[in-house]
Amino acid sequence: MGAYLSQPNTEKSIGNGGNKSMTYGYAAMQGWRVSMEDAHNCIPELDDETAMFAVYDGHGGEEVALYCSKYLPDIIKEQKTYKDGKLQKALEDAFLAIDGQITTEEVIKELVKIAGRPQEETEKVADEDDVDNEEAALLHEEATMTIEELLSRFGQNQNKNAKKPCPDASKESGDGEKSHAEKAINGETECGASAADSNGKEKASAAGDAAEGSKIRACRRAAASSGSASAGPAEKSGDAGPSCSSSAAPAPGSAKSKFFEDSEESEEGEEEGSEEEDCSEEDGENSSENDEEDDTEEGEEEDTDEEEEMCLPGMDGKEEPGSDSGTTAVVALIRGKQLIVANAGDSRCVVSEKGKAVDMSYDHKPEDELELTRIKNAGGKVTMDGRVNGGLNLSRAIGDHFYKRNKALPPEEQMISALPDVKVLTLNEDHDFMVIACDGIWNVMSSQEVVDFVNERLKTDADKKRPLSAIIEELLDHCLAPDTSGDGTGCDNMTCIIITFSPHLGSNVAESTKKRKPEETTAEENGNDSKKSKTE
Repeated sequence: MGAYLSQPNTEKSIGNGGNKSMTYGYAAMQGWRVSMEDAHNCIPELDDETAMFAVYDGHGGEEVALYCSKYLPDIIKEQKTYKDGKLQKALEDAFLAIDGQITTEEVIKELVKIAGRPQEETEKVADEDDVDNEEAALLHEEATMTIEELLSRFGQNQNKNAKKPCPDASKESGDGEKSHAEKAINGETECGASAADSNGKEKASAAGDAAEGSKIRACRRAAASSGSASAGPAEKSGDAGPSCSSSAAPAPGSAKSKFFEDSEESEEGEEEGSEEEDCSEEDGENSSENDEEDDTEEGEEEDTDEEEEMCLPGMDGKEEPGSDSGTTAVVALIRGKQLIVANAGDSRCVVSEKGKAVDMSYDHKPEDELELTRIKNAGGKVTMDGRVNGGLNLSRAIGDHFYKRNKALPPEEQMISALPDVKVLTLNEDHDFMVIACDGIWNVMSSQEVVDFVNERLKTDADKKRPLSAIIEELLDHCLAPDTSGDGTGCDNMTCIIITFSPHLGSNVAESTKKRKPEETTAEENGNDSKKSKTE
């Protein structure tokens, strides 16, 4: 079923907690995806006066999301700007700092362990990338050669009607993507009463080797036939890296290149009575010298355009965790009456102000003017379906260093940037609660719809001892698609946190975390009768 399970995994990880000034609850569900790639933080006491809540939506694997949930809280506190009380700048610095750490050898090894990818496979993939880089260099050299040099290299003579040798058949690579069963639940974070527990831990996973089925996303077939389509949309379950046509390129030493395939096709269209050529033919008719030169010039231009389109910067990196995987991050700090929210990606934070949704973050999409300008300046492009170089459908993230290889630019100006937008809000009695969630929720419901959904249930449950996590469970079930026949809406991982800015009667101050199976939710005391367990 591709990126989806045959039946959704509706088991939920839930938790509730808080302190004298706030109460929170969270719930996370894998849903239809073959693996769980979300993570989160719920830390009511990051320090004596600050609380931290965050959601991370991983793509290409869960490793970067889990790494952020484990280390980002401490990295934030380590920033000099944080110690100086400059929380907005501290969040910006921390996002860039953890993104930079991901490229170090030590962190890559940890990400490999989280991803379940053996070290020897990573080394093998690196060797494959070296070969592919050599091939790409040869193809680039061919694209910049003159016609005469190309004709000379491939044994063609434009001044004579010589017999054409039978070209070696281009070989399709046998090392393409391997389908494999992902782990049922790759990992998630759970909140604990202490900050150490709250940093997140990896959930126990089903046996399986995630190493099998490495996802080769680098541009390895730059001279593919002109009829080859660009790779399809990248799925967050493991297909989020840069991608391009999987058609095989001619071997560097082959007797005929794509350049000549184009020119021969043009000749066959113009010559009457010309015989069809294949690998079994020894002879074939040639067009006149002028026709051949015109056709080959046109073929070279088409080939060069195609190569430039398929091999843009950011599509030639190594296949390793943190390079072909990444995560969004939306982080909220609460200190006194100040709410500071940093966001990179398309997860979202929304505050309810007397029932009205107030967005505290901005979804970063490649087609947005500001994002598009940065992407183009970094040497990238955005395809018609809104993807950077045909890969990611978001423009800011931690990780994804495939797209961060322009050495002439600082990290915040790369095609995919980890620099967050930061918004600040002074809380008052009009602010009821805050919702932080990944795009698995926001793709189904608008900010106002989610606020209305939560607000209605908070009022209904005012006299009940119903925890906030129960409301979120109902929200996740509401957003879950009944099947995967649609456009993917409601089929993503889902993680959501609700924070009320005054103690909630249904939640104990002491933290509690547990996992709930679908059948348990229906038997919940004081549960909502309208809730459905969508397992069919």
